[in-house]
Amino acid sequence: MIKKVLLAMLMASLMFSVQISIMGCEDNNDDSGPDVSGSADQFPSSNDYKVNARIVGIVSFGGLSTCADIEITKDGAIIEDALVLVNSDTIPFDFGVYQASLSTSNNYELTITHDGNLIASGEGVRSPGDIPVITNLDSGDVHQKDSDLTVKWNSISNVTSWQVTSSVYGSQTYESPLLPLDARSHIIPGVNFSSGNYDIQVSAISGLYPGDDAALSDPQVGYDIEGPKGYFIGITQSGNVEIIVTD
Repeated sequence: MIKKVLLAMLMASLMFSVQISIMGCEDNNDDSGPDVSGSADQFPSSNDYKVNARIVGIVSFGGLSTCADIEITKDGAIIEDALVLVNSDTIPFDFGVYQASLSTSNNYELTITHDGNLIASGEGVRSPGDIPVITNLDSGDVHQKDSDLTVKWNSISNVTSWQVTSSVYGSQTYESPLLPLDARSHIIPGVNFSSGNYDIQVSAISGLYPGDDAALSDPQVGYDIEGPKGYFIGITQSGNVEIIVTD
């Protein structure tokens, strides 16, 4: 699911960089940092909607900027005519999701109305402070089939969990559980590698914690979002590192 976000936001970021003047994100982090043992606030759903709302950090000409990327469904059908506000920015619907660049902020509030009714609200979400970087792999590296792969990355601020994925031609082949914020490496088991080229990626997440994995697959409650099932999070993602797996 997160992999799909990157593809959508990569296309959006290219569009934004040409058509919209994006403000660089300010670094207004405090020194305390999030609690390693925390958890997202969970709210029982009070309607039939599902909302996956992401504040996505992307690299632009001005540095790190943020964009909204929000999916809204009801009984499996895509909702195209909701009024979506992130802080004071109205987020338009396009290509199946609500997407737009955002004004720089310390944190973000979400309000969604549909058919005149408030269906979702969330507050206090922050974007991770930077884009994570995979530090021990380079594109073109050769890896042995059926052998474990260690992925390492750098530390950034405003993170509550990490996730490591691999994919082949855009199709995800491995997804780690949500990892604690102080994790700096993860081992992808060798059983996930046969011959071919694999894209490795690390996601930095703000808002979900280890144990909140259901939020990204089949949420039955709202994670930091009130009203629907789903979640409201901040996320940044490393660039893909392509490794070559041989027999």
